[in-house]
Amino acid sequence: MVLNETHSTQDAAARACLGLPQDHPPTLVVASHQLMGRGQRASNWYDADGCTLPCSLALGPNHLALNNPNLAARAGLAALDAVKHFIPNQPVAIKWPNDIMVAMEGVGGIQKKIAGVLIEHAANSVVIGIGINCTQSKNDFHPDIQDTAVSLHQLGSQNRRIDLACELITSLHHWFVDADETQIRQHWKQHDALVGSTCKLVHNNQPHTGKVIAIDPLNDIRLQTTDGEINLPVEQTRLIQ
Repeated sequence: MVLNETHSTQDAAARACLGLPQDHPPTLVVASHQLMGRGQRASNWYDADGCTLPCSLALGPNHLALNNPNLAARAGLAALDAVKHFIPNQPVAIKWPNDIMVAMEGVGGIQKKIAGVLIEHAANSVVIGIGINCTQSKNDFHPDIQDTAVSLHQLGSQNRRIDLACELITSLHHWFVDADETQIRQHWKQHDALVGSTCKLVHNNQPHTGKVIAIDPLNDIRLQTTDGEINLPVEQTRLIQ
């Protein structure tokens, strides 16, 4: 489903599946302009008119019985590969749980966000939202994120959004249909943006700060803290900073 404008592709995809059977086929909604996009942790997804690729994929619960970490990993890797296709020489990485980042050359190793994933549960679907920054210049971004976001255009890509949409669909098919869990873990390890960095994570309302040793996106995060090494299950853990 292609829309010229919508408040939220997440809501549009959920509405499109209302009344359908539990095993309804995947439904993809792509919009030219999204007025009230959502991000993780109740944040906004800023969408300059015609500059991003906002899309949402609704899966029936009987069509794909995966838990949230599995969905998040597959969707994140699909977004990663779609972005990498258009900027193959850029250091694109995935930051757990599923932000797509680019290490900016010449600015002290700073990473900027180029794409993100949001997973929500609707009445009879799991809705996976993916937003990718396409054609923005710096001034097209909201002032709050001008220093932390980047677009394909800023990195030298002249792609059309329709080309990006087609590549994303191909990538989604690979990671949701063809790829197994071994491939997910291997590809994640090759493009992990958090390993080696110091992070603050919260598990069961308890904060933990330490150096990330390893991430298994389907199971756990291994963290070296001042009290020793701990493993935090990904499904009950969130990244603070």
